[in-house]
Amino acid sequence: MPQRWTYVLLSLLSASMIYVSCKKPTYSSDDVLPISYSPSIIISSNNQVVYALNPTTGAKNWELGLPCAVLASPIVYNGSVYIASSNRDTIYKINSRTGAITKKITYSGGGAGVKATPIADGNLLYVASMSGGFFAIDTGTYVTKWSMMADGPIQASPTIHNGKVYIASTMGTIYCYEKTNGTTAPMPASPFATWYLNIPGAKFVSSPAVGEPYLFIGSVSDSNMYCVYLDVPGGGGIGVLRWSYKTQGGIVSSPAAYAGTCIFGCNDFRLYCLDTTIDPVMGITVPEARWVDSMHSEITSSPYAHNQVVYVGCKDYRVYALKIINGTIKWSFSTNGIVTSSPLVYNGMVYAGSYDKHLYALDTNRGTLKWKSNINGQIECSPVLDDFTKLTGTNSQISGYTN
Repeated sequence: MPQRWTYVLLSLLSASMIYVSCKKPTYSSDDVLPISYSPSIIISSNNQVVYALNPTTGAKNWELGLPCAVLASPIVYNGSVYIASSNRDTIYKINSRTGAITKKITYSGGGAGVKATPIADGNLLYVASMSGGFFAIDTGTYVTKWSMMADGPIQASPTIHNGKVYIASTMGTIYCYEKTNGTTAPMPASPFATWYLNIPGAKFVSSPAVGEPYLFIGSVSDSNMYCVYLDVPGGGGIGVLRWSYKTQGGIVSSPAAYAGTCIFGCNDFRLYCLDTTIDPVMGITVPEARWVDSMHSEITSSPYAHNQVVYVGCKDYRVYALKIINGTIKWSFSTNGIVTSSPLVYNGMVYAGSYDKHLYALDTNRGTLKWKSNINGQIECSPVLDDFTKLTGTNSQISGYTN
């Protein structure tokens, strides 16, 4: 072939290759582009709106208005957020990534609503009502699998441990139930309880916490922190009172059981850390305080213990970080309102809500502000985290989880 024609042919081939490589991809107008979702810190306030915020930046992922007041903290379970109404027998099931309501769950609780944060496990959602009703609701069929009626209103969140669920009433009674069916040995005052214990003069709005072999719970009426046996160590007895520790104020704060200690706030302006090991043989029949720290107002926020540091809010407008070993204040951060919301720690940051209508994200090491978000309502409940990696989201201590 003559050289001139060879050159022309090569030029045509090169041009066609350029055309093919530069041709735009063909997309149909009906194609749906993939949606990217980020983890969320989920919080609600007294403005009846639920917010999901990016935990790193504070940017809003979604918000949802509800037709009811919300006092209980949200929980995350199996990719859904569950939020209980404080004035009606309704639970809202919400897609944790989009904020869309997927189910409005109703139950027969006497119309009193919920103040205690629900808890979920084994595809059951456990809901305690101000009417005194306690319900185990299937998260797939929405059928109430079992229920019971306590001797008074329930304001404390339930706790789950080793196949049992523990709840406490404002009449001073602690109940233990089988998690899946609520029934074992019948007892006169509570026909379905595995065991129950009534403490005269006590009123429980603090949620129980478990630190083997004990359950800890504080009383708002008689200012005692109580310790109850979970099993039978040396004949101690299931559901038997082990000890009580007297403070100078009512206890609303839910205790954190952490490494052999019981940590809780009190209305006497103090944060207590009790050594839970006692030895009657040595004459030690009540726990000794490892340390007690005085603040400037009541502490109704529930402490969150993480990596040898305890985080807690106070009605003196501050969030505190203290070293568990000796109670030394590592740092404190001032907000513009009382802090009754319980903190939550995740990925080097601590999150806490304030009555100044802001959710704060602070650096766990120094307490410096990373971001704050105005959610347009006073924050009483506590945040929950959904990072898409776990079946159950990360909740604060008030939600019945023991660290």
